[in-house]
Amino acid sequence: MVVPVKFVVACAAADDVFVIATIPDELPEDAELTRLYYLRPETEEVWHYRDWPNEQVVSLCLRREREGVRRAACALTGEGDIEIANSADETYEKISGAGLMGARALGAVTRIREIGSTLFVCGNYGQVYRRDEIGWTPIDEEMAELGKSALSLPFPDAASVSDDMLRQFTQSMRQAPNFNDIGGTSKTDIYVCGTGGNLFHYGGKAWAKIDIRTDAILTAMHCISADEVLVVGEDGIVLTGNARAGFRSLGEFFPGDYIWSVRSFQGRTYLGTSHGLYLLEGSCEAAHERKVGRQDTGHQSRQCV
Repeated sequence: MVVPVKFVVACAAADDVFVIATIPDELPEDAELTRLYYLRPETEEVWHYRDWPNEQVVSLCLRREREGVRRAACALTGEGDIEIANSADETYEKISGAGLMGARALGAVTRIREIGSTLFVCGNYGQVYRRDEIGWTPIDEEMAELGKSALSLPFPDAASVSDDMLRQFTQSMRQAPNFNDIGGTSKTDIYVCGTGGNLFHYGGKAWAKIDIRTDAILTAMHCISADEVLVVGEDGIVLTGNARAGFRSLGEFFPGDYIWSVRSFQGRTYLGTSHGLYLLEGSCEAAHERKVGRQDTGHQSRQCV
């Protein structure tokens, strides 16, 4: 029986292993279930799936193979439940403080990544967690305090609210450190990005905010090396740089729209949007994007600073 599904997120674990988290279309509105599909071309049935009842996966990542540790796909839910699975076994973990129902009550978590040989998770209102030998540990003290401050803001009273008050409240909430992505090159070189132009760097002891001169919503990043980090987001903004030298904008390529993912592959930068996959070409002085596919179109960058 064929069941229509919506794709949520995917992860390429290897040249021959691909994982997709989906939601079956026919679920009742109040039900939650993730159907995880696995591509295994060496088997008779190329696609295999497994259901994870009562959970909604928001992020996937690969845990790479190393001595004593098998390669595995890691799936994260917004409430901080984690499945680590491969062809041999499945294990489940819980970030106790994460999620709306977690002990910290800071809201959903959004992204899981392996950085170096360590798993990290980020989320709303300043949440960042690291998987240590003892389990999942928050490493976000400074940013979580900012998040708690935003959560404690009283909503303007409807009877006396003015346009200015509502505008100030909206702006304050927009500036809250709700993180959409985490990346880095090692456990002492970590970045998180999110709403309100929030871009932070962790050097192993403390977090420092990076001034990028924009309050755009930042959606995704790719840390190519310690010296070259790409960050993308609202209005199709593309930033490049690092915590030591600072970041510069390569342009805003999709005004009124978003770039949702970015990857550098074989020296070329790819931008994922809701309307297609684009290739970023040229230097900062002549950057433009070209849609990947039959109908390639180029547009000049609106901004380069």
